[in-house]
Amino acid sequence: FAFCVSALFKSAKITVTPKQQQVHLSSNFTANKNDESGLSFQIVTINKDIQKTVATNGQTNVQKKASGTVVIFNNTTLSQKLVATTRLQTPEGFVFRINTAVTVPAKQTVSGSVVPGSVSVVATADVAGDKYNVGLKDFTIPGFKGDPKYSQIYARSKTPMTGGFSGVQAIISPQTLASTTAEMQNSLKTSLATDIVSQIPANFIFYKNSMSFSFAPISQVSGSNSGAILDEKGTAYAIIFDRGILSRSIASLYSITDTIKINSLDTLNFAYASSSTFDPSGSASTLNFSLTGDANIIWVFDANKLKTDLLGLSKNQAKTVITGYPAITEAWIETNPFWNQTIPSDPKKVELLTK
Repeated sequence: FAFCVSALFKSAKITVTPKQQQVHLSSNFTANKNDESGLSFQIVTINKDIQKTVATNGQTNVQKKASGTVVIFNNTTLSQKLVATTRLQTPEGFVFRINTAVTVPAKQTVSGSVVPGSVSVVATADVAGDKYNVGLKDFTIPGFKGDPKYSQIYARSKTPMTGGFSGVQAIISPQTLASTTAEMQNSLKTSLATDIVSQIPANFIFYKNSMSFSFAPISQVSGSNSGAILDEKGTAYAIIFDRGILSRSIASLYSITDTIKINSLDTLNFAYASSSTFDPSGSASTLNFSLTGDANIIWVFDANKLKTDLLGLSKNQAKTVITGYPAITEAWIETNPFWNQTIPSDPKKVELLTK
């Protein structure tokens, strides 16, 4: 009777050890933005601003010009030099001038798509006043009017234009302004770094060393003899990679074409290439970087298929089937009760574990 009852409680626990290979990685990689055929990257962006009240020392008449960073794009086949003070114009007619001379690269083809050349530069309003404190805008270059370049070379805001003012304003000492700016930017970096982690999808990996920050010029939004309110806006950029694609790219360095995973991706050290001029806030489409550290490559097998293949087999038969899975190096089959040598046919009574 006990024998018959125990037969109702037959079960099996199958523990398998997948094939593994540990490698010391110290390699350079090239990724293309949103590339569907190879290693690609995406950019996660988050913005934040903070305000702080500081002491002032009287009032004075102030004339400040708004400024901000723009990205100039070149959709022609030749690079384009632009001198300092080159004019940029918003659709409303507000004129800004770039602060330094730049050379905008020509367009290029990346992964079959044409990508305009681009460069970032600071631009300053032609006239002082808060009406030039405009948000993100598109800009034309009036100097190219009447030339095909007028529609092919253009600019877009990277940051809002801020800091413009005309009138009486509370005086903040240079020392107070400098120390407060540093304090606010450090605070923003900490806050932005914390917030951006929550924006990363579960199947993507983010390396802290890939994060970069940009800050708009600090602006005085209001104030009196007793105190002034300063406003600082910051933006954080993080490079993210699909875990599966990055793992396969690493495995290919060792001529591994099987289905694998790497469970130590997070421990690798990311660094931009020393010669890289990558600007995450612009239209950069190619990223050169390096990864160093120990990577544990683990071969992947279809666990559901394996479990189905083993149902109802004897231990010896099961071991023969498992040898047909090259991703598995070792397996241990434990059946209950002790006298039972067959894996149950009911999948609910079979537990498959990966060591």
